[in-house]
Amino acid sequence: MTAEGPGATDEQVTQRPDRSTYAIAALVVVGAAVLGTATFVSPGSVKSDQLLGSFGLMLIPPLVGAAVALVFGRRLLRRLPRTAGADRTTRRRMAQALRDGSTDDPRLDALARKEARTRVSQRWLLLLFAVGLLSQLGSLVSPVNPFTRVLAVLAILGWGGLAWFRWRGLREARRYLAGPPSQP
Repeated sequence: MTAEGPGATDEQVTQRPDRSTYAIAALVVVGAAVLGTATFVSPGSVKSDQLLGSFGLMLIPPLVGAAVALVFGRRLLRRLPRTAGADRTTRRRMAQALRDGSTDDPRLDALARKEARTRVSQRWLLLLFAVGLLSQLGSLVSPVNPFTRVLAVLAILGWGGLAWFRWRGLREARRYLAGPPSQP
């Protein structure tokens, strides 16, 4: 039984994803399967029954990924050590403090330092993004299928964007931690 109301804590209230979450997950699964099938199947070389089998096989990995994301995603987000008790305005002010490099509010400073330590501890993600980016270079120079090149360019842009955002956040976090803490 769940308790809802002004005195209910996050552990007592269970939230279910709304239907739009499931619709988006279904679109991602089918879209990934279609793109995967189009990548591996050359035009005119496959019969319709082989195409359906290929599509079915390409449907399995994104389906598993979407199921895992829907089942475990909310649990993992709830356990994140980030600003768990902060409201939206506080999180916005904390992000501004990280960008600026300091704040006068001691409570906000404590939250921003906690967030900065979390970002610094996750610097290994930069290496992961670099490996993802480098893994697409082979597909980019491969002359086999032009559609594969388009997908490789999109993947390189995606990995590069993720790496840039993580690097920028890491730079902000290091700058914030290098500054003096705010005293009450």
